[in-house]
Parts: sequence; C-alpha cells; structure tokens
Amino acid sequence: MRKYLLAAAAASVALTPAIAQAADLRFASGYPQGSITSIALKAFKDRLAEVSDGELGARVFELSLLNLRETPAGIRDGMADMGVVLTPYFPADFPHTNMVAEVSMSIELTERGSSQAGLVYTGAMSEFIFTDCTECQEEFAAQNQLFLGSAATPPYSLLCREKIDSLEALQGKNLRTSGAQWARWAESVNANPITMSVNEIYEGLSQGVVDCSVQSTSELSVFNLFDVVSDITVDYPSGTFSGVGAANINLDSWRALSDSQRKALLEAATVLSAEFSWGYEKGAVENERTAESQGIVLTHPSEAMQEKTREFIREDLKSIAASYEQRYGIQNADQKIARFRELLAEWRERIDGIESAEQLADLYREHVFSHVDVTQYGL
Repeated sequence: MRKYLLAAAAASVALTPAIAQAADLRFASGYPQGSITSIALKAFKDRLAEVSDGELGARVFELSLLNLRETPAGIRDGMADMGVVLTPYFPADFPHTNMVAEVSMSIELTERGSSQAGLVYTGAMSEFIFTDCTECQEEFAAQNQLFLGSAATPPYSLLCREKIDSLEALQGKNLRTSGAQWARWAESVNANPITMSVNEIYEGLSQGVVDCSVQSTSELSVFNLFDVVSDITVDYPSGTFSGVGAANINLDSWRALSDSQRKALLEAATVLSAEFSWGYEKGAVENERTAESQGIVLTHPSEAMQEKTREFIREDLKSIAASYEQRYGIQNADQKIARFRELLAEWRERIDGIESAEQLADLYREHVFSHVDVTQYGL
C-alpha cells in the first residue's frame, strides 16, 4: 500500500458552514432533478445514512442552491458543505488535476479504444489524486475544499443540429467544448470552439449559437437535449470528461466531523463515484436507443475523420506537459502524466468483467477508497 498524501491546510474563509449536531450536510448539485446524477445522489444519501447509523444525513439541492459554475466558490465560502466540482471550468484554480484530465483523448490510441472509458478514468483519477498528487490536493485545499472521489463520462460524441459525416462538414462549425483538449481538436479540424456551461447548452443549440455540443450521449436526458439535437456523430471525437470532484467537501465541514463520521462519508462517496460513472455509462446506451426511436440520426465518423483525430491526439500529447509547465509552473509534468497513464493501463485491466454499479463500488473501495486514512486526510 502506498502511503497516501496529506492535503495542505487551506486559508481561512469569511463564512463558516453550519453543521448541525445531527450533521445534515448540504450537497449542491448543478444537475437537474430526475437526472442520472439524481439517482447517484440518492444512493449516496441512502448509503451515508446506513453506514453512519443515522449520525450523518445529506440534504441535496438540485440545480437550486448553486449551479455548476457557482459550486466551487459556494463550497469554499460555506454556502454548501458539499458539491460536484467540474475542474476544467476553472483552469487556473486546478491545473494539476486538469492536466491529467486533458490526456483523456489518448484512449483512442489504445487497443480497446473508448470502451468503458469513464469507469477506467474514474478509478485512475481517484487513485492519482488520493495517492500520487500532493499538488492536486493542495489546489483543492486552496479553495477551502477536499477531494472525496472522481467521476467520468462515457466517450464524447458530437450532438448536433445537422449531420456531421466528413471533415468538410466540420469546417466553420461552432462547437461547444468543455475542455481545452476538445477546443484544440476543434481548431485542428477548422471548427470554432465555443465555451459554454452545460446548463446553457439547450439554449445554445436551440438558438443556433452552437452547431454541435461535444459531450456524452448520456447527457441527452440529463439536460433534456433530445428536442434540440437532430444528428449524433457517435464516439467522435471521443475522450472522456474526467475533471470531476464528485463529492468535494468544505474543509471546515470535514474537520467538524468525527473520525467515524468521516469514514462513513468516504464510504458513501465511494458509492457516489461508482453510481455516477456507471449511470452515465448505462445512460449513454439507453439514450442512443431513445434518440433513434425519436428520429435522431446516429452517424458514424468516416475513416478520414478518425485518422485526422488520431493524428491530432498524437501531436497534442507531446505538448500538454510543456504547456502546463509554461502556463502554470507545474514541475515534472512529463513524469506526472506518465504516472497517470500507467494508472489508466492498470485500471483498464481492473475494469474487465464489471457488470454493475455495486461491483464497481467494490472495486473502487478495494483499490482506492479503503486506503484513505480519515484520521489524517485533510487535517
């Protein structure tokens, strides 16, 4: 077992979160009610109540207390005790975390491609941040919060207003992207990357501000995009959105808990990571079937499109480390990325044979979450 790394102490903040004696934690979710994330959060709540013997509870605020862009600051300032943090939305705050998240398109260069990529990435990101990346922990601590596990989407597709089946069709299109790697890819195929929060995608597609959104087909139902999408270029350009703190907690809230309560919360966070990522994996399959039944066309990329993307990925991987060293002063970036890609390979093997969210939670618990020492982490 590797000795796991301690998070740095965070700076003081103006607001102090109030945790009642019954310890009802306020969880801000920037996702709507009834979504895949809702199901995962219910499993989190149920498991938390069970393993804490009723000492801990969670009040989940779905797209009401904080949206996804507001969540990091809201956790930092104590407006919520916990929340889902999407680190690529905040590149300057979480550069170490985002650097390894940016290599996700490299899955297209592997023998098995993007199969179960989200499940693999969740395990690798969780292990990397908990055990290998002191700097990642310090980034979260600087925002007065603590990382309690990751989550990731299935492979990214193009959710479009019209058919995209060739490189020519991509030229000049406005593509909503959610990470720097997809923005660079868009430019490589002569398209225009547009930055837009997931909470704004429906309106952006509906009004024609963007022609396509680069995201997983799971989110067709999460954000009710069936009405504004007419064609999907499936598993293209691929890569997975993995810069996710699935259950980040305010540092003061964490420190106010007893050791047994922290252990219970970490166990519930294990379930959340598994249910979140498994739900998205399952949701992608179901949503593609629903899309076809509603007349949305599933288009497969041409070989020329795929090869152009593979060329981009090969060249892009050479520049990510240098870019982060230059922009954010990250040291030994090449070695950090190399270590992370080793973890990706290990998790690719571990995921084989997993057939349920329960099995996935067991796997994450065995290899990652059970190794976290709640008497030291974040204290």
